[in-house]
Amino acid sequence: MALEAVRLTKTYGELSICLDLTVAEGETLALVGPSGCGKTTALHLIAGLIQAEQGILRSNGEDISRLPPWKRHIAVVFQDLALFPHLDVGRNIAYGLFTQGIAKAERQQRVEEMLRILRLPGYEKRRIHALSGGERQRIAIARALAASPRALLLDEPFSSLDAPLRRDIRQEFLDLRLASSAPCIFVTHDREEAAVLGDRIALMSAGRIVETGCGRDVFLFPQTETGAHFFGAGQVLDCTIQGESPEGIMVSSSLGECRVPRGSEYDPKRPLLFIPRDALFLAGNHSIHPRGSHIALRALFRKSIFEGERLILEVECPQRTLVRVDAGLRTAIPAPGSPVGLYLDQGLLRFVKP
Repeated sequence: MALEAVRLTKTYGELSICLDLTVAEGETLALVGPSGCGKTTALHLIAGLIQAEQGILRSNGEDISRLPPWKRHIAVVFQDLALFPHLDVGRNIAYGLFTQGIAKAERQQRVEEMLRILRLPGYEKRRIHALSGGERQRIAIARALAASPRALLLDEPFSSLDAPLRRDIRQEFLDLRLASSAPCIFVTHDREEAAVLGDRIALMSAGRIVETGCGRDVFLFPQTETGAHFFGAGQVLDCTIQGESPEGIMVSSSLGECRVPRGSEYDPKRPLLFIPRDALFLAGNHSIHPRGSHIALRALFRKSIFEGERLILEVECPQRTLVRVDAGLRTAIPAPGSPVGLYLDQGLLRFVKP
């Protein structure tokens, strides 16, 4: 039961949304991108809450573009959850089944099944106001899945939870997904969440999906400048093509001359050099041994940035180019302005599209 959008279009002032995507049966697509890029609007177009100006939306090959929302059988979990406060947990979960005319005994069986998956047995008669934030999140997702929708759409449903609870809810969401074959689109601004929950990640920018791939690929091998910046996978520098050889493509950038392995395509009008985060490391880091593909660089230390699980050193290379280098948490931090040596692994360099 695949979901496919083909040039599904809506214009708001200067922003034009044009959606092209396919989500396979049982697949979860994490839709990410900067604020205002059109992620929520994309969900509303698919759900039919906003009518597209043109384009096609197919569910299992059937064109549902012109159907009203209630006939599309697409479930949406909004950021505010929209649970019914006057109904208990059981009737909230069973609401979609009730509107479909499912018999009471079957509704009850389905509610019990969803609560068992959620590890919340016996919660049928609980009132919504008596639930914790995490429990409400789970009930909202269970309500969406209980009615066996054609597709499941989620708009940052975990954004209001604290970090430890979010990690727990993510695993329970994955357990719930095993009980449904519906294609799912999960909007999030959290890159880690996208990598954990998404079978694939789609990056949206200015109303268009500019890049898709599995989590490892988009983080380590972004295809676009937008992707490299958004996923924090490394740095992008303007460069000039100097020539090609069997060993690779010689380029010149603010870091000097280096060689990019063959097979990495570039835009001749504006070649962009992508330097992955793990391609740069401090000289003297005894856990990394330079190979023949490494070249030495000189720089000045500017500042350190502690991100909890890693330490980043910001250094200034020639031509005032600032680069960031991952360092071990126990690395001695140099004095500001002191010289440091770097190694650049040319074998990890590649080009990205503007």
